[in-house]
Amino acid sequence: MKYRLSLLTLLTITLSYSQEMKKIILKDRDTNDLYINDGDSTTLYYLKSVPTTEIKGVLVILPSGGETTENLLKQITLHHLAVEKGLIVLIPSINFGTENRDTEFQILDKIFSEIVKEYSVSKDNFILGGLSNGGMISLSYAEKAVKYPGTTFLVPKGIFALDSPLDKAHLYQYCEREIERNYNEAGVDEGKWIIERYKKLYGTPYKHPEKYIEASIYSYGAKEGGNAKYLKQIPLRMYTDFDVEWLMKERHRDLYDWNGTDIIAMVNLLKVMGNADANVIISYGKGFKLDGRKHPHSWSIMDSQDCLNWISNLLER
Repeated sequence: MKYRLSLLTLLTITLSYSQEMKKIILKDRDTNDLYINDGDSTTLYYLKSVPTTEIKGVLVILPSGGETTENLLKQITLHHLAVEKGLIVLIPSINFGTENRDTEFQILDKIFSEIVKEYSVSKDNFILGGLSNGGMISLSYAEKAVKYPGTTFLVPKGIFALDSPLDKAHLYQYCEREIERNYNEAGVDEGKWIIERYKKLYGTPYKHPEKYIEASIYSYGAKEGGNAKYLKQIPLRMYTDFDVEWLMKERHRDLYDWNGTDIIAMVNLLKVMGNADANVIISYGKGFKLDGRKHPHSWSIMDSQDCLNWISNLLER
């Protein structure tokens, strides 16, 4: 009975948190499918929550691929905890997007500039993060900000990412294995879609490895991890869930198919290169989807309070 009551209480609290978010409609039209699963809408927006106390920084949370902003809010408490600590929280309606990320970055820069102008918050105090695709966008934005100074509105103070794919050559090879296994229909369909897309853009990683290194957040075996070298000075908090039983039983996959393999490799390399604040938090079987299904690729692998503590420490420096 206590367990049921606690779940009900948590759901009520989570929904009340989501009601504090104000929806800001952007003038830009969604002509590049930055936000999907919203019917025929071409409207882009961001959700905003502003603290009543002194503003210490800005937290930007991005949905995973295909996830609506409403469903995101039902799975975390990070946004509420952050506002209580004096952070403006922004949740942009970007859950899909382009391959080179330029359009996404342009939208984010417009949002960031609006917030800096309206609240006189320092652009040195922005934290970006998200699950899967949301983490990829955040990491790619940080890399571009360092690689091409002045081409983005700001350089993030820090990045957090949950179970984000990092190496596109490895992702291509995983898709080949998923198609060959032919066990999970959704995985096979996704694998075919990714391979077709990558072939058109880059060719194959076997014939054009340099194109995959250039397009990836991290490339295993490449000098300084490819683009990962641009994260040497960026504090990172990476989350991944180690659930071997789920991988093998539910998908017939192994650790070569686990995003955590590249996540751990990149974090280790960054530490070797001198990034003392590159960390990976590994959970064990904590992944659950919104509908209750067990799945390691989920928001539940992140402890919102843990992430907020890390963010607060960053902003105090």
